[in-house]
Amino acid sequence: MHLAESNIQSTFSISRFNEYYLPSVNRSMFESIDSKTQYDKKFKEDFAKEDMLQVIVGLDSGLLVNYLIEQGIPKGSIFIFIELDAVLKLLNIDIPTDLKDNLFIYNYDEFTKIFPSVTYGIYILKNNFKHHRSLGATSSHLPEYSILNTQIIKSLEAEHLEQNLNSSQQKYFEEQFKNISENVLPASLLANKFIGHTCLVVAGGPSLDDNIDWIRRNSQSLFIIAVSRIAGKLYKEGITPHIIVSVDPYDFSFEVNRGMMSLADSSLFVNSFHVSSRLLGQWPGKSLFMDNKYPWQLENTQNIKTLGPTVTNASVHLATKMGFSNILLTGVDLCFTNTGFTHTKDSVESTLGPNLGIMGEWVETYSGEKAETVTQLKFAMEALAGEAKANPKIEFFNLSLNAAKVDGIHYKNIEQIILSPSDYSPSQLLSLIPELSSEDRKQDNLTSKKEIKRLIATLTDIIKLSEEALDLSRQIEDEKATQNKAQKNIYKIEVIDKKINQNYSSVATLIKTYGFPEFAAFLTTKKTGDWDPKHMLQMTVNYYVAFKKVSKKLLLLAEDAQERLTHRLSELSQDADLEELVSYWRNEQHQGRVNIWLNNHADWQTYSTIKNNSKKLEDYNKALISISHEYQEQLSIKPKEYIDTVKKSASMDNVFEKIIVLIRDNDHTGLIKMASNLKDIAKEDESARRLYHLAYSHQLLLEHKQSQALKVLLALDEHLQSEVELKQICLLALKLGNIDAAEYALSKLSENIDEYIPQHAHILKLQGKLQASINLYLNYLDKYPEDVTIWLKLGSFMIEIDQPESAKAAFYHALQADPNNAVAQDYISRL
Repeated sequence: MHLAESNIQSTFSISRFNEYYLPSVNRSMFESIDSKTQYDKKFKEDFAKEDMLQVIVGLDSGLLVNYLIEQGIPKGSIFIFIELDAVLKLLNIDIPTDLKDNLFIYNYDEFTKIFPSVTYGIYILKNNFKHHRSLGATSSHLPEYSILNTQIIKSLEAEHLEQNLNSSQQKYFEEQFKNISENVLPASLLANKFIGHTCLVVAGGPSLDDNIDWIRRNSQSLFIIAVSRIAGKLYKEGITPHIIVSVDPYDFSFEVNRGMMSLADSSLFVNSFHVSSRLLGQWPGKSLFMDNKYPWQLENTQNIKTLGPTVTNASVHLATKMGFSNILLTGVDLCFTNTGFTHTKDSVESTLGPNLGIMGEWVETYSGEKAETVTQLKFAMEALAGEAKANPKIEFFNLSLNAAKVDGIHYKNIEQIILSPSDYSPSQLLSLIPELSSEDRKQDNLTSKKEIKRLIATLTDIIKLSEEALDLSRQIEDEKATQNKAQKNIYKIEVIDKKINQNYSSVATLIKTYGFPEFAAFLTTKKTGDWDPKHMLQMTVNYYVAFKKVSKKLLLLAEDAQERLTHRLSELSQDADLEELVSYWRNEQHQGRVNIWLNNHADWQTYSTIKNNSKKLEDYNKALISISHEYQEQLSIKPKEYIDTVKKSASMDNVFEKIIVLIRDNDHTGLIKMASNLKDIAKEDESARRLYHLAYSHQLLLEHKQSQALKVLLALDEHLQSEVELKQICLLALKLGNIDAAEYALSKLSENIDEYIPQHAHILKLQGKLQASINLYLNYLDKYPEDVTIWLKLGSFMIEIDQPESAKAAFYHALQADPNNAVAQDYISRL
């Protein structure tokens, strides 16, 4: 059973503000407040941003694009409007010539042909894009907009994920530069140390709550590897993980994972080389790093690698390299629960409530039921299956029946698990890791400074060589250049290329990998056979422009790392200026380094440069107290950026669109879960209540319970019945012969939406309320005298009730609107 079909009519109305609009698209939303006032409030700030890709679903009868044209397009921004085909055919929008490279209007099929592209990809790569819905697309009365919007969101999300996978190297390298001073000891120190043993990998999925008591009871017999985001939860439950793993490079990672800081004295931190520098830089305990220390290292260091796409994948891979023979998984759900949750209790996500608005795909759980998952978790499942296949001698078990089933990983009930006391407590594991003295850290920092100094010299040389290559290319472009001169220059460019790629091979590889977006930007779709000399020369120019540009970016990162190492050396010195260090920590948002400094300088008040200087002693005490308070604030402040991201995906607008897609696809399982999840929320939230009735009614329709479906819709509070529900009530009522319910729905619809007036008039006619029906027809035709179809219906109605003169008048009106109308002519000839 599908939703009642929408009827996008070609009739335009003129608002009292003299604005033309399609009532079937925008209803009466421009009658009380003009479009500009509404757009200023909803779009003005976003539309004014420079260097943005703005993707908008819906044109609002053309008013929104006209608003944009009047406002002007900011420098470097591109606007793409996607509209329903049926609406586009009714509009005639002229895009000014000077905006044709920055403003585009497409239907969905046209959009899929041009998106993604290299140009749009750069905006998405930089996260300089935003998705909007026009007022008409937001109002939810046209299900087609919900489906279109869902398709656009999926396209944008897929491209965003693709760009992140391609370019996350950039963020990874940036954090790797920042972490050089902290990445001292490699994770390979743990390699093959636990052959024959069992470990438990604990992730943040909801099933952790089912097994938390079992973990606590058996913690003395378990070797626990925990992902960083739930380390704090385990600590509160009295469970100390042996190892905490974190890989996320993004800044808000600190707020999400900061609970782990309580375990600095008792757990080992194993981090990816690109973990958030805010997290690693403020960790006062022991740590080991995965992969390479330096971004330009190409040689195999025999260190344990970071395998993604999630921290769970990295944790499981670490466990395999440590030699464990049995790897148990808990909290590794990789899918939504039946109630719409993806994370354990007390997490940011679960605190905000179930996320019902994400469009995912169905997977099978170990219990044999269907569960929904998202693209990234699907990738994680595939990577875990690959890990299990690559390690056939290791047994992998998931302890949750409700987790997504992964090839090579079997379900095991906790009651079937036989454990023996662990040979290593968390403190014993820490004792295996070398204690780094101040001198050890000093020597490591000095070595790193030498390495970076060499990198800076190499990058400086590559920049000079790139400039030489560009100068030689410009000489070739000169029309006065002879063939002989051009050939000589080409040879010199080839020598430069060889020098960069052979003499500086590792740094050249770093430049190309880190600068993937810059190098990808000039890739051509032309076949090599179609390359002419001019095209090849331009590619050469673009190539060295990218080399120069990326080298300069890396030079800044190297100089920043050098400065950080200088401050790390100062932290180890008794003679350093503490106030200068505090200022640096504050700028880096590394206030927690105060604890690392205090660990290294427990008796700082006795230093000769301080103890006899009361002013300095007082200033230092104040600085330490101030920076310590700031760090405590970091540990308690809400992760607003992350919360906003989660909230956005869980909004009721997204839930509505998901329901529309489930209805379109006749997805019975999806509607059952949606209705079940909305039922409790509906008690407190009116938006959820409306969506519950919508989802549940369509669930009943798929179960062939039409009468019950109608009752569910009629039971919804009248003020919550939107056009979508009222149309469905009308459709079902007519099928079931319930004329009164149909008349109720159409009377509500026609109160504000003129296109339903003729249908309401027809229902009144069927009920025998003839005069009321005639009045509605006439009221409608007074407003829309060009509607030939309704004049013909009124004329036929008049014949039925034996009013030939009125009938003739109606048919004459039809001919006025359409002089060649054969039906009207035939009726008049017979009358």
